[in-house]
Amino acid sequence: MNCHVRNMVCLSQRSQAKFRIILPILILIAVELMHPTVSCKNENCSQLLHHSLKLTRLMRKRTTELLETYKASQGDSADLICDMQMDNVPVSTVSGQTILQRIMSVYTHLKEFLPHMKTVMEQQKDLNPPTNPVAEGLNRIITHVRHIAVRVNCILEILQPNIPIPEPAERPTGIPPAQNIFQQKAYGCIVLSRLQELLSQAVQEQKSLKGKMCRKRTKKWFLMN
Repeated sequence: MNCHVRNMVCLSQRSQAKFRIILPILILIAVELMHPTVSCKNENCSQLLHHSLKLTRLMRKRTTELLETYKASQGDSADLICDMQMDNVPVSTVSGQTILQRIMSVYTHLKEFLPHMKTVMEQQKDLNPPTNPVAEGLNRIITHVRHIAVRVNCILEILQPNIPIPEPAERPTGIPPAQNIFQQKAYGCIVLSRLQELLSQAVQEQKSLKGKMCRKRTKKWFLMN
């Protein structure tokens, strides 16, 4: 294969395979950045769920990677720090007897985690240089988790329009007014660990919803439009 030096770049088969994997992720992120808000009226249930599920999977992966980076930065004390118990961090367990109750639980927990994630990001900026990878990674994850919450909210509005959706407090509750460095490090690790667990459950709950109620609502949406 001959490649002109100025006009073409020769890629190995491995590089091309990696590019094919990364490209959809980059496109998804670009779409999210270009459309930070979602109108519930412009998308049907299946479209909302499809985009939400893809983004949730991506954020689960990014949170796992960020948690590994966070633990690596703590050195030998990572296990001790991350195994601490803190009651002021939201739980990651999704609850509810029906699928819609569990989806609502996912939404509530996502909203509960957002201010805690922001607090960890601010603490990281104080503990480390502002350009440290944990703070930068958290900033991106916060943006995308907010987008997931908006889409899940839209799904709930479509599937149960007459039932109010509870909104958690905008500010994190139970956080002491001052934390020493050790407490801040433990708090950050626990928030990331539980967020990872929540996103994993959110993926499973959205997959369960995909083949059930959304399909019926989508047919009705197309008939109305």
